[in-house]
Amino acid sequence: MTIKKPSRSNENQPKQVDIERVINAGSPPPIENEIDDTPKEVRFQMAIPEQLCNLIDDARKLTKTSRRAWLLTAAQEKLQREGRL
Repeated sequence: MTIKKPSRSNENQPKQVDIERVINAGSPPPIENEIDDTPKEVRFQMAIPEQLCNLIDDARKLTKTSRRAWLLTAAQEKLQREGRL
């Protein structure tokens, strides 16, 4: 016994209009001339002594901030005191 796959008729084929609608339904492409004012972040790893880390953790618990936020604030305050920011 031979099983034949039913042939496709043109009725089941998507129309070009429908294909274009699906393609164009996504987000528009980014505009190259658009100004991006968000500052770029630089990622790096940092190793600090355990005792210093413990002191930072004790200090940041008072403000309930993350290490990252605490270190960024500390760096900004230091640069402001030095007049560099």
